Amino acid sequence: MTNAEIIENFLIYLTLEKKLSSNSNYSYKEDILLFNDFLRETVPEDPGSLLSFQKEQIENFLASRSEQNYKASSNQRMLSCLRTFIKYCHIEHLRSDNPLVAISSPKKEETLPEYLTENEVQSLLEAPNTADPMELRDKAMIELMYASGLRVSELINLTVNDISMEENIIRVIGKGNKERLVPFADITGKWLNEYLTKVRNLIQDPSEYLFLSKKKGAMTRQAFWYRIKEYALRIGINKNIHPHTLRHSFATHLLNHGATIFDVQLMLGHACVDTTQIYTHIANQKLKNLHQEFHPRAKLK
Repeated sequence: MTNAEIIENFLIYLTLEKKLSSNSNYSYKEDILLFNDFLRETVPEDPGSLLSFQKEQIENFLASRSEQNYKASSNQRMLSCLRTFIKYCHIEHLRSDNPLVAISSPKKEETLPEYLTENEVQSLLEAPNTADPMELRDKAMIELMYASGLRVSELINLTVNDISMEENIIRVIGKGNKERLVPFADITGKWLNEYLTKVRNLIQDPSEYLFLSKKKGAMTRQAFWYRIKEYALRIGINKNIHPHTLRHSFATHLLNHGATIFDVQLMLGHACVDTTQIYTHIANQKLKNLHQEFHPRAKLK
């Protein structure tokens, strides 16, 4: 069996058995193809090297990635992919050994997620010109994302049936096809209603998605974040805004106003509270900065 055939069957396994999201499936595909390229260059005489690679080849592969300045988090994801691949090989009786058993994951850098201040979020919310139909749509999307802490993929995949305007609740299908109910505020409901009545409901033969592009189909994550960056530039926010910035801001601001870590975990849809714990570091850092700035003895040596 060639590496190409092995990879094809592995990707089918991920889709049918693991039921990964399309984004996760794409990441696994990219990672296994990168490792396959490395094997093809280092052991070109073995067309089935995915079934025979050993610890030394993994270590050499990781070393080459370090030389190319791949981040530790990227190498962690690669190792996760390879571990899943080995598990697949065991299930299919393709190999019985585990060359990853003595490979330790690289230590992940301690980085805090970028977020916007409450004033910056307020400015961003006010940036769209709501007299323009597409900017009214953007206004509703930004309002909802900040109000509910959605992932961008969850936001663009919402359908009309996922939202209850009467109860101010949305039904969200998150990672692993897990469903959760997330509330939103009355002001968010106001802008959603504006968008629905003035834009979406006037479109002939729309798709089922809640937020539509000019072509009447679903928005893409790239298109939405291009719009966000445009608004940030419009109002002078120079931070490196990325797909999770509003989600990080949502979590941080909730904690700053007294929400518990478990409340935030539930609303974000995290399977483990450890994932949510990063936001407490942001909140704690804010307290340290306030203490340093205002306590009369903070600056004494």
